[in-house]
Amino acid sequence: MKKIRIIALHLAFGGIEKAICSMANLFAERYEVEILSVYHMPDSPAFPLDDRVKVRWLLDDIPNREEWKAALRGHDLPGIAREGFRAARILRDKKRAVVKTIEGAEDGVVITTRPEDNVLLSRHGRPGALKIAQLHRDHAFEKELVRSIRKDYGGVDIFALLTPGLRDEAREMLRGNNTHTECVYMPNFLEHFPENTDKYPREKTVLAVGRLHEVKRFDLLIRLFCTLRPRFPDWMLRIVGEGEERETLENTIRELGAEDYVNLTGKKDAAGVEEEMLRASVFAMTSRSEGFPFVLLEAQSCALPIVAFDVRVGPGFVVQDGVNGYLAPEGDRAQFCEMLTALMGDEILRRRMSDAAIRRAAAFSREKVGEMWYSLIGD
Repeated sequence: MKKIRIIALHLAFGGIEKAICSMANLFAERYEVEILSVYHMPDSPAFPLDDRVKVRWLLDDIPNREEWKAALRGHDLPGIAREGFRAARILRDKKRAVVKTIEGAEDGVVITTRPEDNVLLSRHGRPGALKIAQLHRDHAFEKELVRSIRKDYGGVDIFALLTPGLRDEAREMLRGNNTHTECVYMPNFLEHFPENTDKYPREKTVLAVGRLHEVKRFDLLIRLFCTLRPRFPDWMLRIVGEGEERETLENTIRELGAEDYVNLTGKKDAAGVEEEMLRASVFAMTSRSEGFPFVLLEAQSCALPIVAFDVRVGPGFVVQDGVNGYLAPEGDRAQFCEMLTALMGDEILRRRMSDAAIRRAAAFSREKVGEMWYSLIGD
């Protein structure tokens, strides 16, 4: 049986980590699968794993960003030096562990899931192994990442991108620089679809889900929703997730006097997120950058119409504008509000788009994407 090794940074909550666990579960149907996770973060794996999937943790230590920030805030010079040295050591050990893992895989398939590990795979991958590099986010023409894709991926056999647009861009980057690497489209997929999307009565709630990080622009979503509140006094905004922006968002809610109708729920497990989606009526995404937003597929599988900004990639691939949701031009806040208004004010429109959302999500089933993987990897 062919062996597949997937190298992960960690297996805590996150879109990349969810994709890795789903991939591993899929591969376990046909192959011997091992996830090699650099860090063993608390409460991980955060997503269900097939019993046949082996997990190996490469390091005993985990990132110390919070300790370093605490020392910085407290002007603790010895602490800053200590945590800075520790951070450098962790990064050094991380690189060594990943290189050792790649060099030890003399056959089968090796999949890397982060740009820095893709470069190591290219440099240290064995000739007898099929070397697959993934990009789980939008490169957004970041100069260093684009330069690396052009110059450092020559030893990679397959470069897997999440959308056809990203695949085509990668092909152009490699043109004239790399004739070996094959660029392919390989989307994320849903392992689970709700059995009954009418399980709960729909509440007048706009829902958002994600890490509380500035790239998600939840602060903007809160402000936009509050401008609509006078027209829709019986609607609520709920944001599911946790992260470093919580205090900032809480301050924004207080500043706007929105405590009664804007709620930060904190982090929830998969079942909790699904219940939130099955109870809500509209899903909103205000991210400034996305790769392949898993959460939009999950929302669609729960029959939620979506309003999102049409950033470079991601939402525009999942959401069919005017069919299962709306895409506002990036930065056009007025248009975003108009689209939210249309859905919040029209139950018939919401039902029509809900049905279309379920059909769209079905295109990213485990079975359909699985066939794409199997044709790529073989027996």
